[in-house]
Amino acid sequence: MINYFKKMRAEKKTYRDYRKRVNALPPAFKQAQVALEKYLMNWAKGSGIYDILGSVLEMFEAAAADGSSVEDVVGADIADFADDLLSEYPEETWLDKKRNQLRQSYKK
Repeated sequence: MINYFKKMRAEKKTYRDYRKRVNALPPAFKQAQVALEKYLMNWAKGSGIYDILGSVLEMFEAAAADGSSVEDVVGADIADFADDLLSEYPEETWLDKKRNQLRQSYKK
């Protein structure tokens, strides 16, 4: 039980740190990060989605420091960028979970 609370505390700290970093982004990058977050959370099955969002945040921070634009990072269509992220990490999505449940129920 103590380990559960330690884990929960660590996750909250990680989330608060993530939020601070997002809020420190230039407005265009912050807007894109929040939009991606909302979209990706629709498909996420667990806290692992924050690993993906953390990677995007690092890309945005580096691009902002270099003077690049959001479009330089995500391309012409942010939805395509988001879908590409989801395809790279299928294990973090509800769709993957449901597919695996279907496969398992068929095997029985």
